[in-house]
Amino acid sequence: MFMKLVIFILFEHACDCIFSATIDVFELGYMRTIRAALNTIAQWPNATFGKPGKSDLRVRCLEAYKYVIVAAQILAHIPVLLYLKKYFSTISFIDQGQIYCNIFLTAIFLQRASLPFQKKYRNTVKKFCLEFHLNHYNYKSDFATKETNRVNTLCKNVSRISLCQLFSGILAYNVVPLTINIYSGMFSTPMPENKTFVHSVDYLLPFDAYTDAKGYLLIFCFNWFPSYNIPTAMICYDLLIFTMVFHIWGHLNILLHDIKTFPRPKVACSEESKLNTILIDNREINRALKDIIDHHTVIKKFMTEVSETFDVTLCSYLAFHQVMCCLMLLECSSMEPKALGKYGILGSVIFQQLIQTSVVFELIHSKSETLGDHLYSIPWEDMDTDNKKLFVMFLNYVQKPFGMKACGMVPIGVLTMSAILRTSVSYFIMLRTLNNEEK
Repeated sequence: MFMKLVIFILFEHACDCIFSATIDVFELGYMRTIRAALNTIAQWPNATFGKPGKSDLRVRCLEAYKYVIVAAQILAHIPVLLYLKKYFSTISFIDQGQIYCNIFLTAIFLQRASLPFQKKYRNTVKKFCLEFHLNHYNYKSDFATKETNRVNTLCKNVSRISLCQLFSGILAYNVVPLTINIYSGMFSTPMPENKTFVHSVDYLLPFDAYTDAKGYLLIFCFNWFPSYNIPTAMICYDLLIFTMVFHIWGHLNILLHDIKTFPRPKVACSEESKLNTILIDNREINRALKDIIDHHTVIKKFMTEVSETFDVTLCSYLAFHQVMCCLMLLECSSMEPKALGKYGILGSVIFQQLIQTSVVFELIHSKSETLGDHLYSIPWEDMDTDNKKLFVMFLNYVQKPFGMKACGMVPIGVLTMSAILRTSVSYFIMLRTLNNEEK
């Protein structure tokens, strides 16, 4: 599965250079990559699209696999919880951090794996691909075509970066423990005394996987299953949401361009021609004003649908970063080489993901803030009474900037990111102080 995805993605990006903004949405390299990656964990809503020419059997198998993958992940996580319960008093603080990290990651995966069961998610993805994607708007103007190409290029580059993160994470999660075991001499004969095999995920098992090489290799092979599913759900869902955000941002850029190039009144010489010009101008202005309002309504409506679809996902994501940032700081604070090697890279990745997500979502908020100022620069004083009333209503409507919110309450952006970082540092200092007092 993993190698098949790698070969497919390399082929798609090799051919991506021949694509243009006039082609079908699903022929774009980054869209094919998102769909292919999510299909490997049965998270793409294939049945919603009703793909013509595709095997119904394949779609039914993927629909069934989304139940299997959730059940398998839950069953695989039960031995982890049993291991923590049995050895809680004997596990070192550094090793406990890894177990807690696996628990939190599994919880995030299960929440995201529930999305394909939700009608909102299926409808939002379908609407994005078939209606809202900028490829369906590139005919409006030359600027719309340029903006579509720019956003498609941005999405393509972000997808490549995300895939590099995905493959690096999967390999590191499995190869690093294997490398530690090799350098520790765990595969030598005889095995070192008072040493055990290091696993990426620890389980309470009916057989020995910590001192027996065969048992270790069995668990090593099995760990590729959760270590592929969880990062794929994390990164590819983020990539899907980022893609939607970039297209919302592109729509806002087109809307701002339409506002900046709003029709200006024409000058006429005679009184009679002036009257005709004013009537023509008011009709043109009314048409242009309605186009801007309709476009803004489309953007706002889709933005609301995306926010409602992923509100719980984003809330759990922020909560995950709140806990994990504090945990990573606490684990690394011991300054032990084992802790720094184990959690230094992981902690930097978690902080980087939080910053990356916050900056991407801030694009919408910062862009929507400028709508009111640019709209007010329109020569509204030359409009007739009806157009002025319509303009004032729209001007009042765009004063409040919009953006995505977690659970409809917490706005996602750089302010929330800074609050999470400050809170994580505060919790870390408090826990560190309590730990020193106990000692």
